[in-house]
Amino acid sequence: MKKKERDWKMIIGMTILIVVFCIIGFFFWNTVAKQAELVKEEEKKAEEEAIVAIYMVMGDILKQPVFVDTDTKTIFTAEIPEEGIYNKKGVLVEGDVLEIGDVVKIYGDGRMTYSMPGQYPGVTKMKRVRRASLEEAEKYKKIIQEALQ
Repeated sequence: MKKKERDWKMIIGMTILIVVFCIIGFFFWNTVAKQAELVKEEEKKAEEEAIVAIYMVMGDILKQPVFVDTDTKTIFTAEIPEEGIYNKKGVLVEGDVLEIGDVVKIYGDGRMTYSMPGQYPGVTKMKRVRRASLEEAEKYKKIIQEALQ
């Protein structure tokens, strides 16, 4: 009789243990899903706040590299992140440099200094989107020339 009683206790104990593990597993995966959702929301927010700009040079003698925001037509300078520039597929390309007319997406904290040209010190990531056409690059060159006068 004692063996049957011990077997039942073992079965009940194992059942309770399995239920506890299932509850722990549920809460663990629920937390993981919430974290993944938060990361997606942060990435979406960063994507919305990113500045799309064209890389140009300012000045005839002392050529200063600048960016021109394609939406607001604001001229600003920004440091290229040390890690490098990402291509349009999101792959980091080490040792890559920007060329005049490259359209890039600039991610950062969104704070711009009030100077001429403005400075964007909080750049965290830079992604090359495409090459601008000659007509498009010429349009932004005129914007820079007008700002210098």
